[in-house]
Amino acid sequence: MSEQDVLRELQKISKILTVSNSAAIEKELLKIASTNERKKMWIYTNGQMVPRQIADAVKVTPMAVSLFLNAGIALNLIEYQRGKPPRRVLDYVPPEWLTLVEIRGEAEVSTAEPQSTLATPDKKEGSTS
Repeated sequence: MSEQDVLRELQKISKILTVSNSAAIEKELLKIASTNERKKMWIYTNGQMVPRQIADAVKVTPMAVSLFLNAGIALNLIEYQRGKPPRRVLDYVPPEWLTLVEIRGEAEVSTAEPQSTLATPDKKEGSTS
């Protein structure tokens, strides 16, 4: 078995364990993510955004993000080195939390009349003719 195969198997096992223990993980996350703002901070702690960007996205102060990160670090839920984007140790976000943020790249399109929500060069957005 190659290293790639072993890595793939470990990723599968990790996913299975995360899904099967999601209720316990969410209970642990609620220790630091007790408000909608903190839940958003958890979502954005994905290794892509620095704390200032997280604060701007969530519309809170950088100090609020700092306190959140410190709480997450204390519970070993977040890895963070100053100057680098923080990252969740467990890459898990409860599905219902995702409704709190707008996911970039996903446009809402009506399934009944998709043409009515898309702008084209000869039509204004929202028109059906």
